[in-house]
Amino acid sequence: MKIKHITLQNYKRFVQPQTFSFTDSDEIVNEKTLIVGNNGTGKSSILQAIVILLASAIRDHFNPNKLEWPGFEYRHLQTGMLPLKIEAEILFLDEEIKTTQEYAKQLKKMGVKLDRQPASHKSVTISFDDNQIFAKEGREAYSQFRGYQYAKTLARFTSQKNKIFENIGNIYWYTEQRNSNNITNLLESQINQLDDIRIFLASAYNYHTAVKDGRRKIQEGEFDFYQELEFLYQKVFPGRSFVGSTPRFDIYEKAQAPDFFWMMDRINMSYPGCRLENEPFFPY
Repeated sequence: MKIKHITLQNYKRFVQPQTFSFTDSDEIVNEKTLIVGNNGTGKSSILQAIVILLASAIRDHFNPNKLEWPGFEYRHLQTGMLPLKIEAEILFLDEEIKTTQEYAKQLKKMGVKLDRQPASHKSVTISFDDNQIFAKEGREAYSQFRGYQYAKTLARFTSQKNKIFENIGNIYWYTEQRNSNNITNLLESQINQLDDIRIFLASAYNYHTAVKDGRRKIQEGEFDFYQELEFLYQKVFPGRSFVGSTPRFDIYEKAQAPDFFWMMDRINMSYPGCRLENEPFFPY
């Protein structure tokens, strides 16, 4: 199950219909999508809309009014007098379609009453409109989202509980904690959390340099986290490097961790006792 695109209308700051695509230039759905934007531009709102839409279709007894996110008020999502609308095109893999239909047949043989037999559409457009959720292709198409619930029921009768969910689509959502744990929050109460991040990055960097210089070999069960972080960073920001540490400034005096990683959009920067030559530094 993959989201091809989602359209929001009369939803929070998105009054006019606005569509967000999760495909590349060839209209192939991305395996991963990075959403980037300034504060208040709607990044979290998009993620919340996905949860409201898909969790309503996939999970039994799901109530979007019960979602616990800082500043999230379901009754205030609608903008203006017109109904709130969230609509998305969802793509289903062949294996997922087949597995969902097989599970429905097994449940039927067991005497479990199902509202509809799931269809076999590779693409289903699902809408959350005026507090009603439905699939434009019909009720059988909507039942394609029931695979997770079918698997939950069948899991009661098998010892291989994890395997039964392998080919079934689902949705997991985050608990937003940015108001209390934002890395840029430099209040005194947050110093310990920043210390944890600094210690972790400094340790990962020291391990990486030791491996790179031949002073340490990667043992079984270990991996170079910093190298992976650098690789992923350069995929997002080609030609840039996630590197280096700098002396701390007065604002961080209470921190106990080693000098932390501080990415700057500068080259050849000088600090007291520290000269950085030809090393590009960029902000997170």
